[in-house]
This record gives sequence, structure tokens and C-alpha cells, in this order.
Amino acid sequence: MHIVIPAGPGGGLDGTARETGRALVELGLVEQVSFENVSGGGGGRAMAYFLENAERFDLPVLVNSTPLVLRSLQGLFPFGFRDLTPVAALVGDHGVFVVRADSAIEHWDAVLETLRNNPGKMVIGGGSVRGSLDHVVLALALEAADLPVRAGRYVPYDGGGKAMLALLGGEVELLSTGLGESMAFVAGGEARVLAVTSATRITALPDVPTLKELGYPVVFANWRGLFGSPTMAPQVRRELVDQLSAMRTSPHWEDVLERRGWTSLEIDAAAFGAYLEAQETQLAGTMRNLGFLAPSDDGG
Repeated sequence: MHIVIPAGPGGGLDGTARETGRALVELGLVEQVSFENVSGGGGGRAMAYFLENAERFDLPVLVNSTPLVLRSLQGLFPFGFRDLTPVAALVGDHGVFVVRADSAIEHWDAVLETLRNNPGKMVIGGGSVRGSLDHVVLALALEAADLPVRAGRYVPYDGGGKAMLALLGGEVELLSTGLGESMAFVAGGEARVLAVTSATRITALPDVPTLKELGYPVVFANWRGLFGSPTMAPQVRRELVDQLSAMRTSPHWEDVLERRGWTSLEIDAAAFGAYLEAQETQLAGTMRNLGFLAPSDDGG
């Protein structure tokens, strides 16, 4: 297996690819796995490289995540998940809303109250540009509370790490980010999570409520998963799905999920394609409300 990673070393995509590859080899499900980082162009460079070079490898796969849907909707590159063969969604990294440990903000409703009464007062940080993942997850939460999606002052940072430093340094009051990028700071007592976008409470954060249980029906995860080339044979996809299913049931993979703060996603093959179509519809509506899509843009 050869896994193309549309990002540099480190970070969620790289981690997902390497943890998956190591698990498959250590469990004896795959003989050998190689990795290739191809960064640039918001993932577009890796996509183009993968489509042009897939035939060079015995079992080429591309790891990707929710921004693939977002960037395709925005037309930032001329590719999308329909140009690939969906194999499996492996992990979900749920959105979280984080404050400093010493913040006077004690709960999510206090955030909403501030945004409702004085929407320009609160400064909210995220690890991606306006209209990208962290901003969109924030907008989904505001929509569910019947608040304008542009409430608050959203400040983008270059990655979750820099956004967390901005929160700890007092540049922003609230951070919209991924659970995986927050775990170390929460465990270290530097930050607190007010709410999470999972369907049920996260095992690693048993005291943190979900938006859903607070009365705001938002369930959202930044999926990370694997795709094959457009010419991947159905039998090859079935064999790979079987290998990944065996990996998911192993204690080794359970250890990975716990250590990384990830949620297991078990969405394979055609079901993965349907999942992506549903998420595309959800994201298109929110991005339209944010002003990042024209009324007629629906992702096609």
C-alpha cells in the first residue's frame, strides 16, 4: 500500500495515514505500507499528483478529510470526492469550543448570551481561514441557536496550534477547533472545553456536554478517511474494506483512538459516498449563509 498525504509531516491527516499504515502492518493485514507527503494548494496539489500517478503503485490510496468537500464547494481546485473511489471513513475529530482554564465563561449558553446581546464583543479564534472548517463548525452552532452566523469576530490562525496559543495568550476569548488538537492542553489544565459536536459525550471528556444535549441539534465530525483512484477495481476495494474492518476491531486501534482523542467511524464503500453527499449539502447551506457560496452553488 502507498498512502499519499495532502499535508506535511505532523497534523491530523499525516497522523491518520501513519497510524493506519502502522496498524495494518503490525496486525499482519498488509505486508508493507509507504507514505508520501504532498503539501500545497490546500490539498489540490496532492489530489492532482494522486490522479496522475496512481497507476505507478500496486495499491495507491489517498487520505483526506472534510476540507476536501469545503474546498470543492468553493471551487478552490477542480477536484472533489466524486473524482475518487471512496473506500472508508476511519476516524472523526469532533469540533469543540474551548476557553482558557481561568476564563470567566463557564458554559456554552454564556457564550450565546454574549453573542446575542453584543455580537461584536466576543473575539473567536480558529485554526483555518474564514469559510473553512473551524469557521463553518462555529457557524453551524450559531445557526442552531438562532443566532446570525456572523456573530462574534472570527480571527483565523495558521493551524490549530497557533490558534490555541492565541487563546492561551489572551488574543481571543473562545476557540473553535478540533478535539484532537485540544486534548493535550485540556489534559494539562491550560484550557477547558465548553461543548463538543459529537452525538454523545466523549469518553475522554465525560463532563463536557454535547451541543445536542444542550438543546442545539448539531452533530458534526471532521472525518478522515481513505480513497482509491477512479480506476480502483471493486474487488480491490472490497478487500481493503475487509482489512480496515479487521483493524478497527483490534485492541491496537482502540489504543490509537484513545491516545489521539479520535472517534471511530465505520462508514465504508458506497455508504461513505452517500455520507459525503449528505455532508456536502449540509456545508453548502451554511457556507451560503456565511456568504462564501452564491445562492445557486450546491457542489453539483
